[in-house]
Amino acid sequence: MRVKIILGWIALFIVVLSSCERPLNPVAEGILTFDRDSVNFDSVFTTLLTPSERLIVHNEQNKDLVISRVWLERGDASEFDMIVDGIQGGEATDVVIARKDSMHIFVNLKSKEQDAWVEDYILFEIGDEIQRVLVRARVVDAYFLKARIKLENQFLNLDSGSFFFRRDTVLTPEKPIIMDGPIFIPEGVTVTVLPGTEIFFTPYKFTVRDSSNVPTVGLYSWLIVDGTLKAEGTVDLPIEFKSVRFDSAALENPAQWRGLRFLPSSKDNILRHCTVKNAQIGIEVDSIPVNDQPKLTVQYCQIRNMGVHGVVGVGVDGSGSVAAALPSILMENTVVNTCKQHTVLTIGGGKYDFFNCTFANFNLAWPRFSRRSPQIRLSNWFTFDGITADIYPSYTRFVNCAIWGSEEDEIVLDTLNGAPFDLLVFDHSLVRVSQDYFPAVSPHLKDAIANVDPLFNDFTLWDYRPLETSPLINAGVDNPQGSSGYLDDIRGRMDSLRYDGFDIGAWEYWPLE
Repeated sequence: MRVKIILGWIALFIVVLSSCERPLNPVAEGILTFDRDSVNFDSVFTTLLTPSERLIVHNEQNKDLVISRVWLERGDASEFDMIVDGIQGGEATDVVIARKDSMHIFVNLKSKEQDAWVEDYILFEIGDEIQRVLVRARVVDAYFLKARIKLENQFLNLDSGSFFFRRDTVLTPEKPIIMDGPIFIPEGVTVTVLPGTEIFFTPYKFTVRDSSNVPTVGLYSWLIVDGTLKAEGTVDLPIEFKSVRFDSAALENPAQWRGLRFLPSSKDNILRHCTVKNAQIGIEVDSIPVNDQPKLTVQYCQIRNMGVHGVVGVGVDGSGSVAAALPSILMENTVVNTCKQHTVLTIGGGKYDFFNCTFANFNLAWPRFSRRSPQIRLSNWFTFDGITADIYPSYTRFVNCAIWGSEEDEIVLDTLNGAPFDLLVFDHSLVRVSQDYFPAVSPHLKDAIANVDPLFNDFTLWDYRPLETSPLINAGVDNPQGSSGYLDDIRGRMDSLRYDGFDIGAWEYWPLE
């Protein structure tokens, strides 16, 4: 039975950004100056212990100043706490700031409100003068799903009391959903995510020691699917999988949670009109399908800002059934971009189909992103012991795909000597490979475009729409065989139909303003 997720016992009060509005009461003029006119909490936090926001108070005078009193206007009733010159509490007295010097005030939120704005003022008294600075935050109610792991006999197991989906469940956009730790969808269980739902992941970490007792710290907030995940958003109500950080410094930073992983027994998974961002590995799919459907269908999605890889496929199947199976990953009209290693990595063969996708990896000054490896790495072997390697069947198709980035080689074929791919084709696709590596890739090109700038509108802003003179326009194959039969682009709207020939990439050209 499908049930709506009403988990009152796991509700948590979190803080989300609220820095977009200018406060109605700016800092009153006076002797003191401040680095900002208000203190705004603009991060999402998963516990009541919030990080501190900082206010810098400057003394621009040529003499020392004594602030007779610094306090929160609401006193004990305040939703905030602060540390003034090393003193914690709602009030400090006789605080001295040397001439041309400054002091720091750290403000914490301690509110237990639900879905409400909370405000207060920090007041500064110098003689007969009082200055004040606004402090504000928005407190939001959310569902909080918590799981913890423990190490037992060199194996990681869920701790008792950890949350996991025990039955078919529907996640709704009624409230944000926070996943804190490894959240499991067991075999036989289906989780359906409705349009507009936001799923946040915390940076939960766990330390594992190797055989030499050397500790390794890893991120363990992720969604692990051994059953079925159906996340089907819409154009106007997409679904988002992302980190809990909302502040501008971390809003688009990679490696803040682990990612989405689909295990061997998983089946019939769908991601449609979804955004997956800021994880280590966006999507990892293990093994070939267990039925007559793709293990994971990805359509009209954005996968971006990964600390390691965007999409990982693990084949490792020597049964000989790979050729007859449907693909483990069927991806259409999707953009994968800004991954510190690979946008696509396949390990140990497998079967994968990519239609009208854009794979873009550029070194950018913001958000401090750089790499030195090709973004597409395709392998048909795997080793379990680090000494011997096994070869596995490999069937991978890129049709109408744009593969472009900062490196001269954006594709590497990782094969052992004498073990070619069973099938690998870049059909009506645009690729970037160096002159030295071109002989290795050229046998796999079919009506493809090599080493011609795709002329994206603005790759520095992750805008991969083609310009009017782009070689992507009308260069694809119409109605590619093996696809779902889509007739539109990543927008999924009537005005995004692919007229006059399919363009290469996730975006069909239309005149840009």
